[in-house]
Amino acid sequence: MKLIVSVSLLASAIVIAGCGGTDSGAIPSTGPSVAVIYESNPLADVQVRLHAGPTGPVITQSISAADGTARFSGVPSPEPDEYFVSLESLSDGGWMLDAKYSQAADSGMTLKPLVTNDGQRIEIPSGAVRSLNINNRR
Repeated sequence: MKLIVSVSLLASAIVIAGCGGTDSGAIPSTGPSVAVIYESNPLADVQVRLHAGPTGPVITQSISAADGTARFSGVPSPEPDEYFVSLESLSDGGWMLDAKYSQAADSGMTLKPLVTNDGQRIEIPSGAVRSLNINNRR
């Protein structure tokens, strides 16, 4: 009986400890923003990750909202002269983003510093979003 209670308490402690920290899935309501656009339309549920170099770690990230806006909190100061962008589709809405865009070195996308260039656009090239539904190609 003691063993079962101990294991249960340990499992509960691990679950509680795992719930702390920042929520990387939360969309900030303030901060510099970019617009994620595909074929002239806003694209939601795209994780936008910014790197200081093409192979460097993620510096800051956000998820685009229904209007395509991704707002960033935790922007470094000073900012790099240029951000390298990687993207990932988080939607289960029947589409996926070409895997090429998941790596900053391969995406070919960059942004200027966010604080002094708020409202930049990330234009996802035509054909980079693929429908998972055979009858509905994007």
